[in-house]
This record gives sequence, structure tokens and C-alpha cells, in this order.
Amino acid sequence: MESDRQDINPARTRGASPAPVPGRVIFYPTCLVDTFFPGVGEAAVYLIEALGSKIIVPEGLTCCALPHFNNGFRGEARRVLETQLKHLAGDEPIIVPSGSCGWMLRCVLPTLFPEDPWKRSQAEQISARVLELSQFLDRHVLKENRPRLPGKTVYHDSCHLLRGLGEREAPRRLLDCASESREEMAGSDRCCGFGGSFAVKFPEVSCAMLDEKICAAEEAGADWMVAADAGCMLQIGGGLAKRGSRVKLLHLAQALAGPGAPGWPDDKIPERRAP
Repeated sequence: MESDRQDINPARTRGASPAPVPGRVIFYPTCLVDTFFPGVGEAAVYLIEALGSKIIVPEGLTCCALPHFNNGFRGEARRVLETQLKHLAGDEPIIVPSGSCGWMLRCVLPTLFPEDPWKRSQAEQISARVLELSQFLDRHVLKENRPRLPGKTVYHDSCHLLRGLGEREAPRRLLDCASESREEMAGSDRCCGFGGSFAVKFPEVSCAMLDEKICAAEEAGADWMVAADAGCMLQIGGGLAKRGSRVKLLHLAQALAGPGAPGWPDDKIPERRAP
């Protein structure tokens, strides 16, 4: 299978020229990728480095503070991100493999320092450089890959990527180049029921939403469900396992990197799931 994988260097793309690849990027790994889905980070790094970009992961990066912000702790969110401003300074694009964390850094971060013009200016400069992974790859990655994922693939829209960052098409364009057959499932834009603490506060509603999502994938005849947010993966992965579903779950980075590439799930060493 390794011999069938195609070079993803954008210089080989025919047709429209890709945007110039930046020499260096900052990779913001996110808490859930670091803790639960390290393979997603490996796949994302593989894809970015394959384009020719050097990856920087500054020491001192912690949480994006979305859990604090969503639960009304705006001051705590500000303090969490305030300590990271110096680590994210620079001119390099900041690549985030998660729509929710990307939304927090791009849309909320600049609003957290209304009474401090200097820090607000720093935050605005940082937020302008934030790109969710699919947005970055869609600008640069080869658009004419041979099929990588056998069978049928469906894509789940994460709420923050779709509604917060307004991104619908980039993940689909990329998957169209990386899958044998991509189909739209019913309700692809409906929430999976995770919502961070929402799943804990309203478990019955959360589980009902999750059941609808998994049923939609199964009714579409999917072999793979692809998501672009580790929070959704926690929710959906747990539901698929409990249900004993034949549908297999991948992060977009893993789907694009392809079978056998760094970060591809190892059935013998399953990635951790939420209880």
C-alpha cells in the first residue's frame, strides 16, 4: 500500500497554481490531540512537513481556554491566553488541527483585552495568522491525489469550524482528492452532541444527538466517518465503539495522510476515548 501513496508536494499540481508554501509555521497542537489523539498530531505534522514547511511548537503553549470561556469564566480565559501571547508572536501562520480551538484563537482572543491596548494589539496580530488545518492545506496541498481511502467516506461538520469559522468547502475538497468515494450524509452539519461540557450537563440530549449522527453515517453506507475536531472524535468514537458499528472514525489529517502514513490508527493500540 505504501507504494500506492502519491507525493503531496503542491509543486506537482497541474492546473491552478497553489499559494506559496511558508518556510515555517507554528503548530498549535491542542489539549485533546495531545492527550487523546496523538496520532492526529503526527498526521498533521506529516502533511505540513511534506509541503516543505518547518514546524515550530513553542514551549509554553497550553490550553486555548475555550472551556473557560464557554462556561462564563472570561477572566480565567484571558489569564490562560495572556501567558501564551509571547509564544505565539511572530509572522508565521499558526496552524490548528481543530475548528473549536481555531475559532477561540481567531475570533475570541482579540476580544479578551478591552482595557489593555498593547495586549489587544498583540492578540489581534496573532488571531490574523490563525488557520484551521484544512484551510491551510486547501491553499497548498496537491489537489489530484489518487484514491487513498477505500470504500465510502462521509464527513461530519464540526460546529465551530462550520459556523464559527465559516468553513464548509475546504475539508470536502481535500477529501474528494483523498477518498475513493465521498458521499454527503444526512444532517452532516448537525452537532454530534459533544459541545464540551454540554455532553456532561445534558447527557440525555447529547446521546440522542450522537445516535442521530451515527445512524446517518450507517444509513449512508459509510466505511469511514471523517471529522476535523478532536472533541467530535471523542464523542463519535465513543458512540461507535459502544454501538459496535462497522463505521471507522478518522480525523481529516489521518484521512489525508492515508493508510500507512504517520498517525494512521493502529488497531492493536487504540487511541484513548472518553469514558
